[in-house]
Amino acid sequence: MKKHITLLSGLLLVTGAFAQQGKINAAAKPAKLSTEKPVATTVTPAATSKALGTTFYTNDFSTPSDWTINNSGQSGSTYGWTIDNTVDGWWAPTTGIASTSEGNFAELTNGDPTQTPGTQALNVTYTLTTTSSIPLTNGTNISLEFLQYGARFNDLQEIQISTNGTTFVAVGNNNDFDVLSQAGGSPYPNPSTKTINLASYLTSATEVWIRFSWTTNFPSSATNANVWVAYGWYIDDVKLTTNADYDLKVQSTYWGSEGLAYYQIPTSQIVPIDFSANVLNNGADTLNNVVYNVNIAGAGTFAGTSNSVSIFPLNDDSLAISTQFTPSAVGTYNVTRSFTSTETDDIPANNALANYSFAVTDFIYARDNSVYAGYTDNQTDGFEAGNFYDIFAEYDLEGVNTRFATGTPLGSEVYARIYSIDANGDLILEAESDLVALVAGNLNSNYFIPFSTPLTLVPGTYMAMVGTYDPNVRIANAGTTDPQTSFFLDGNDITVSANLFYTTDVPVVRLNFDPSMISVDEIAEFTNLNVAPNPFNNETAIKFDLKAAAEVSVEVTDLAGRVVFSAPATQMNEGTQTIAIDGAAFGAGVYNATLKVGNSVTTKRIVKK
Repeated sequence: MKKHITLLSGLLLVTGAFAQQGKINAAAKPAKLSTEKPVATTVTPAATSKALGTTFYTNDFSTPSDWTINNSGQSGSTYGWTIDNTVDGWWAPTTGIASTSEGNFAELTNGDPTQTPGTQALNVTYTLTTTSSIPLTNGTNISLEFLQYGARFNDLQEIQISTNGTTFVAVGNNNDFDVLSQAGGSPYPNPSTKTINLASYLTSATEVWIRFSWTTNFPSSATNANVWVAYGWYIDDVKLTTNADYDLKVQSTYWGSEGLAYYQIPTSQIVPIDFSANVLNNGADTLNNVVYNVNIAGAGTFAGTSNSVSIFPLNDDSLAISTQFTPSAVGTYNVTRSFTSTETDDIPANNALANYSFAVTDFIYARDNSVYAGYTDNQTDGFEAGNFYDIFAEYDLEGVNTRFATGTPLGSEVYARIYSIDANGDLILEAESDLVALVAGNLNSNYFIPFSTPLTLVPGTYMAMVGTYDPNVRIANAGTTDPQTSFFLDGNDITVSANLFYTTDVPVVRLNFDPSMISVDEIAEFTNLNVAPNPFNNETAIKFDLKAAAEVSVEVTDLAGRVVFSAPATQMNEGTQTIAIDGAAFGAGVYNATLKVGNSVTTKRIVKK
């Protein structure tokens, strides 16, 4: 059955590389708007079925006096709300929101974080409120709808209403969108439609005021300028509409094994797959005999249904397919999903689910969906990115497959690491590959990073990461996932838990169990290379096993190539050998430790504290 992955003790896990609770990463970097980050349009198309709601209020900002602006004492077009047809912020394109009415729109800005120092205002709440109340002559079974554009960072973009003009309550926010940062994420589609059912908030109300409010999502960190960064929030074409008679709306869906969805499953890790959906009756009348249907064709066939339920207006329910599906053969499995009910849905577009496929493979285990869109990078320094994997049957791991996006500098050195999780929830390094340098042809392709010897994975949960110490390396993303299942490490030391964040974009980091892949040990003159401790204070040691007697030397250089330590060539015997590195004479920082054994040369990064 479905397993919920919880927070690991001792680690701060936060979305999109920026905190969604607790601490803030003071070094976090907003991401510039880029044409290299395509986004999928999620705008709900106009439905053409029967008893649709009636729009009884519209406002396209053509009359700015319809709205009252409170900009928290700030002045100037780059602070707070403005209403006009000009883009004032630092981030969005000059055309602003692509609304249906064009002309004026409302825009939220808060300085410019790209300046040094950033010019964002602190301790502000910016509000945009209807100047007059809106009479509810069509009753209270209504929804608020508007077009929006922008992106999230550490801000809280909130929609509020009032029934007396004084007390406002939040009825929605944009926390359902991913954070856009150097770890991934996307802007909102331009435009996206947001619809909020207000019926439960209005009851016997006769009028309503609408407010759009912006502030930080982290008031406990209000002195940190980073929590006051705003990409921008653009609003247009505000409407109030009576609710349709019958409207089933999907709130979330789930499919996968033990809490994780896999798009490639090796035969050694096949287990039953669950399917479920959470739905809301967003209409005015009860929906009867609501059923969730999942059909699979291709390498295997399956037809599953949930139990039928009746859902009252404004109630939700979870629909789980009553029978699990267990794939049985290598090949592609094509999944279609749908809902049925006694009543005809008036707005079928908001419960239409996209078809997708997954595959059973011989040796590849993948969380990403192979639809490459955007990338994870850290711009100026090292990082790691990767995913959780559940291992259900013991098997030997040969290495990790990944993909590097255009813009990654050739010559960049990368590595792979596998972490296990101990009883306390702490991540334990199980294996680390040697550093490998990227050459022409390595970008935008399937890239294999081998381990020196196969790593035996026993049943349990592991985290597979690809990392680098170099700037501007870009690890491709493909698809999205639930929070706390894919990760970004700002830096290269997993023990610094404050720098570990979750991202809802899925880095292309896959497990490869193919025993035919050539391991490092098959071509090297030594095996089991390890440097420990790393990071270190004054001394560390290189340990390795010689396959046969050989001449061995070690050289440590800084990142500028200057030699800071050397152990001259020495003849050593077959077996386990250790060479101590005295770091007392050089300062804290990152260094390259190069081991030369006969004709084999391997370099590892080491860090002196």
